[in-house]
Amino acid sequence: MLELERPDTLVQRVVNSIREEIASGRLPAESRLPTEHQLAEQLNVSRSVIREAISQLKADGVLISRRGFGSYISKTPTGTVFRLPSKNGHTLDLAQLFEMRLWIEAQAASIAASRRNSADLRRMEKALEVMAANASDFDLFAVADVEFHRAVAAACGNEYFLAFHDFLSSQLTAARRTTWENSAALRGSSMDAHNEHRELFAAIALGDPETAAKCAERHLQASAGRLGMVLPNSVYHRSQD
Repeated sequence: MLELERPDTLVQRVVNSIREEIASGRLPAESRLPTEHQLAEQLNVSRSVIREAISQLKADGVLISRRGFGSYISKTPTGTVFRLPSKNGHTLDLAQLFEMRLWIEAQAASIAASRRNSADLRRMEKALEVMAANASDFDLFAVADVEFHRAVAAACGNEYFLAFHDFLSSQLTAARRTTWENSAALRGSSMDAHNEHRELFAAIALGDPETAAKCAERHLQASAGRLGMVLPNSVYHRSQD
């Protein structure tokens, strides 16, 4: 019997419940999903909520439709789309997101310092030049910031990591803008963030993985601080102390 347990939006709670049934094996791959009517009765929600949840699960590749037969669990029941969990179906937990970035980007900076080539460095430097020239233009600064971090990710030489980086960047656009605006309000410009990027670039250009990782961590710590968050030191950083 399906049960609702999490205090999220109704649609997200239905999605979570169905995913849990799949993960437990009670709804195995290629099995038929209960009807909308059955699910609505079991979960005590309206059929419109069930339809919206099913639509999301189909978009994620968890469910498939068979004309005339209803919805079935796909052959890849974990889905083919990655979504970040949210607090209420809409708002991301920025503290957790920034902590994940800290772990990922410190390691990425270390790898980039070992693998970067001259083209990677030129791309990073060009992004820094745009940032410096547009410290008071948050939109242009934002584009250059994303381009700098993408260049670091590309320097790792792993296309899968680059694709994941692009996904995270799309999730962080609004948060980054708030970060820069807070920095400008407190210090008169966005140059703090720019200087942090310059230090990271210098370490990568020197081919110093340890310093690059620490610079990336300092930048993420400072970025979080400009949003009023305090992040713990990364495992990587502690292991080097």
